[in-house]
Amino acid sequence: MAVTLLAILGLQVSGTQRAAAATTLEDGLYVVPVKIIKADSTATSTANQFFGNEAAVRVKDQQATVLLTSNGAQYIRSMTVAGQKATLVKTVNDQAIYQINLTKLTSPLAASFSLTTPLGKMQESARLALTWAKAEKDSTSTATADLLDQATALTAKSASSSSSAVSVPKTTTTTKSTTATSTTKSADTAKTAPTTQYWKYQVLKGDTMTTSDANQYYTHVAKVTPDGTGYRVTLTVSYAKSLKLGAKAVVPKTIDDVVVPASHVTYGQTSKAYTMTYWFTIQDTRELTAKLIPGRIHVTVPMMSISETFPIRFRFAASGSTSAATAAGVAALPKTTAKRTADRGSQPVTSAHRAAKKTLPATGEAVGAGLDWALLGLVGCGGLLAWGVKRHAQD
Repeated sequence: MAVTLLAILGLQVSGTQRAAAATTLEDGLYVVPVKIIKADSTATSTANQFFGNEAAVRVKDQQATVLLTSNGAQYIRSMTVAGQKATLVKTVNDQAIYQINLTKLTSPLAASFSLTTPLGKMQESARLALTWAKAEKDSTSTATADLLDQATALTAKSASSSSSAVSVPKTTTTTKSTTATSTTKSADTAKTAPTTQYWKYQVLKGDTMTTSDANQYYTHVAKVTPDGTGYRVTLTVSYAKSLKLGAKAVVPKTIDDVVVPASHVTYGQTSKAYTMTYWFTIQDTRELTAKLIPGRIHVTVPMMSISETFPIRFRFAASGSTSAATAAGVAALPKTTAKRTADRGSQPVTSAHRAAKKTLPATGEAVGAGLDWALLGLVGCGGLLAWGVKRHAQD
């Protein structure tokens, strides 16, 4: 997991730093091209995808206040640029706005990131490159409120052009920075409504960090749509009719320790396959990556007299995408070598979790313990159940 997270962020160990170039600009507000590059070369870091390609900058007496937009705030505990700790000013338009203060208009600037990972805290380095020569003057104002308005406008532009969905709160919250004043204008008028996102995922076994056999029947891309004060996450299962399992061979029972009601499940079919979709709600898209999401699914295989409930877990990609095709093209999901023990019984749902997810009545369905999805190790499309054949042969 640690190696993959570092690969996602593209933060390299710092090497020989090139001399920073200085420039001068008249007082005012500017839009400046910005890029995250590797610590030891001018190559673009893959961390660049988590930041907007323009910064809102206020220049006054050859000192600068720089506001950066980012869609990767869920990974960044803190960020330091040129020895200055970046301040999270606010989140707006599903983008986080960070502030840094510069005593000179120089570039590139050494940057360090304090990261949060499932394996603990990590510290890595990159560089922030500001193209001062291409700075476009937006206003002669140097007011903090106008600077924040300029950054808010950039978040909308960045969100519309980004290929990755952002896991930050939908609602705008404001945190005062070291330079913010009570005269800061509201950014509510610049907010954009949240849009549909698509998240790649993988289905793991309930007791080990290995792919479940069920993974081949899920479509691997979840549709995440705004739903009231949160989001609706829709999952889809599809299997060939030639397997002769019937239209309702798979029935979802729980997701994230909450019972799935029948009203959340839809069955369908194509000329060659049966399909099943079901959905659950979350308050924030960050919940998709905060942990492995447990689920239980009841499987019926008439020919083998199998009718049992099995545990699985969902591992989502680091971020979502604006289209299903883009999400499906994600090269790899976050990895981890750590094994986790499966829940051998029903887990209690906390009061906070119940409040957020509207707990539903239990169905009384018996839950099998310690069994995995090996029973769906189907051989081709002939309908043979490898696991089931072995199991019944032993009986």
